Amino acid sequence: MKSGFDFKKYFIRVVKYLIYFVIIFSLIIAIFALASKQELSYSALFRPGSGVELLVFFIVISLAYPLVSFINKRAYLNHSFAEERDKILKVFEDSNYIKVAEDATTLTFRHKSKVTRLFRMFEDTIVVDFSDNPIVLKGMRKDVYRLAKSIEYASQGNPE
Repeated sequence: MKSGFDFKKYFIRVVKYLIYFVIIFSLIIAIFALASKQELSYSALFRPGSGVELLVFFIVISLAYPLVSFINKRAYLNHSFAEERDKILKVFEDSNYIKVAEDATTLTFRHKSKVTRLFRMFEDTIVVDFSDNPIVLKGMRKDVYRLAKSIEYASQGNPE
């Protein structure tokens, strides 16, 4: 598995999250404007000159968010990957993931639900590098932590 920083993937994530944050912010402002029953104007909602500050805020958050929300996590197995393979595949299946690719040292999974994939901006891919023990899961932080714990639990011989 390539362990270097993938700038192209990072830049795509930055752009996706910038758009996502702007849409969410716009929806919140629209809800407040509709709830207040006042005219929707920039000057009524924000102080003059705050446009640049908002833009800088969104850019900084969009630059930082992919760095903290996508990780590599090790999952320790009690046996070799070959012996634990069925348990690991079962963990992903039970978590609503399907295998989309496999090569000599990696498995790639994505979520089954198209709605979940849309809300995650199609950044739901989990890559499992099984070239060594511990195996390494790469993807969105919350999913990777949950799946790594489930894999370690299943590897201990405990039923899911």
